[in-house]
Amino acid sequence: MGEDVLRGFIVERVLNDDERTKCITVLGRFQGHEGKAIVTLRRRHFEDASLSRLLSEQTKAELHFENDIYTKYTGTVPADLGQISIDIIHPATEKHISKHEEQQYFMVSETPEMYAAIVRSYIDSIPASRIQWVYNILEKKAEAERLIFEDPDPETGFLLHPDLKWDERQTEALYCIAMVNRRDVKSLRDLRGHHIPLLDNILKKGTEAILSRHEVAAEQLRVYLHYQPSYYHLHVHFLHVKHDAGMGMAVGKAHLLSDVIGNIKLREDYYAMCALHTAIGEKDPLYPLIRSAA
Repeated sequence: MGEDVLRGFIVERVLNDDERTKCITVLGRFQGHEGKAIVTLRRRHFEDASLSRLLSEQTKAELHFENDIYTKYTGTVPADLGQISIDIIHPATEKHISKHEEQQYFMVSETPEMYAAIVRSYIDSIPASRIQWVYNILEKKAEAERLIFEDPDPETGFLLHPDLKWDERQTEALYCIAMVNRRDVKSLRDLRGHHIPLLDNILKKGTEAILSRHEVAAEQLRVYLHYQPSYYHLHVHFLHVKHDAGMGMAVGKAHLLSDVIGNIKLREDYYAMCALHTAIGEKDPLYPLIRSAA
């Protein structure tokens, strides 16, 4: 893919048009290619722009990086439309589509019994290929040039990268992700007492690395895990306190890493035994499974 990355893109429908984040996400397909595609455009204002002009060969794109089904570009559009960021997922699965689509959310209470009987089976059914892009990062086959920090220890180590949504320019929009090296911890539910060294290490060295690289102190960061996460390989979010991540940092989604560590120190199997109240979108494939068991 080159400058004409959007040539032949056919829009099927708008998944989400978020005025708060100045971001629009559309579902479509590329002529001559199989599978659905999700294209996300970000700029200051969209109301003055024609969507058909933005999603055409008039938009010239500079490739930032490519990793499995994920590619990121900076798009230059006609002078009157300014510059935009372009994120593409292709081929996009139904899980990708439901994640990006505007929908209703509901709070559900996931008991340990529900997790054991339903959720764990759902997680285990997800093909490993779904997170090949994560393994590409860990093996430095992709995005190596974006690496902020690495601890190579196989048990307590991790890689820290800027999130796709952050262009590394505006400090108050800082958003980084730490991905653990080990591959046997999929989510918050898997954490036990023997994982404390891993979690302590991420919190300490992750905040130190961000202070060194971006001059943002630990006290200016929200550091948390998602449950349910968008992908099942343990990762930790580092956000500037002024960055508004919407649902991503809301009650029912975000669990502060410091609180997680404290809970596990109180009881090493805390996250195996507690009920977790979580917000799940109505179009998430996990939602009907949990709701039917509630």
